[in-house]
Amino acid sequence: MTMAEVLIAAVLLGFVVMTSLTALSQAYGFTRHARMITLAGQIVQSVMEDLRLRNFNDLKAYAAQTQPVSFASALASERFTSNFTTGFTMSGTFTTLVTSAPPQLGKISVKLTVTWTEQGSTFRRSLITYFGEKGLSDYYYVGWAP
Repeated sequence: MTMAEVLIAAVLLGFVVMTSLTALSQAYGFTRHARMITLAGQIVQSVMEDLRLRNFNDLKAYAAQTQPVSFASALASERFTSNFTTGFTMSGTFTTLVTSAPPQLGKISVKLTVTWTEQGSTFRRSLITYFGEKGLSDYYYVGWAP
């Protein structure tokens, strides 16, 4: 009888330990994914702020390029380089909404997107805003999607 009780207790203990390890492993995965979303959001906001500080003619030059415009150099810069960002790709789509012609002020739509893959699923974090010749309009967060 004692051997049967010990065997049952050992099986139950093994089940509890394996369940705990599985839950812990999933928690690490969720934490990593949350870190990736946060990092992607911070990067896209930082690049958008860099664009905001530029002259409107710089934005017109981006809009004249083939779309989407790669921002790989921004990701490769020292402030974004880490083990987490090695799988990130970043692009921007610049669309001229209103052509600049006196007395009309120009307006350009900018959508920045960071893309990465985790466990076979692709995720994106995007940010859209509108730049006018006399300043920036508000940000529109598009969010992430698998």
